Parts: sequence; structure tokens; C-alpha cells
Amino acid sequence: MNNTVATTPLSETDLLDRVRQAWADVLDLDSVEQVPDGANFLEAGGSSLLLIMLWEELEPLTERTLKVSDLFQHSTVKAQVALLADTSGAEERLTDLGARNRAGLLGRARRDQSVSE
Repeated sequence: MNNTVATTPLSETDLLDRVRQAWADVLDLDSVEQVPDGANFLEAGGSSLLLIMLWEELEPLTERTLKVSDLFQHSTVKAQVALLADTSGAEERLTDLGARNRAGLLGRARRDQSVSE
């Protein structure tokens, strides 16, 4: 499993290779050549649990916030490559991170304030 976060956006060719490899790993196929580009993940032998494993492999490949439900909606290799290549969700991920950081800071400030009172 590759859990490194993409620092620069991957080309569509690289994404296609990585998505095919992820499918081959998750579906326990012998080679990426066995991965059907146009087939639905569930029809290709996947399950909802395997889709979660696929999500774990694909999520680090994009700058956007990727949800498991996105993979249900984009259920083919080609659709997932297009989804991962779309960086319009990158701003959403940064906003989510900022909100979590603010919440953590506010929580810490409130705890500090209640201790000092």
C-alpha cells in the first residue's frame, strides 16, 4: 500500500498507472493488465470492504478531499483517474485542515482559560 501524499499533481498517465496498480493490489490480480479500465469496481470482483481498501490507496494520490462515496460514484478506473486529476477539491481539503486547526486552537484556549480562572 502506498500511503505517501502527492506533493505535486501526478499526470493523468501516472494516475492511470497508479489506479490500475491499486485495483490489481486490492482485487489480488496477478498483473495490472488484468484490470478492466471500463468495468465497474464491484463487477470486477470488488466489494464495499475492498472499496474502502482501494480508497486508502487512492486518497493520498490527490490534493482533493476524497470520500469513499466518491469511489462509488466514480466506479471505473477511467472515472477514478478523472476524479483524482480534478484538483478543484484541493481548496476544500485546505479549508478542512484550517477548520480542524482552528477548532484545536479554540479548544486549547478554552481549556487554558478555564484553568487560569
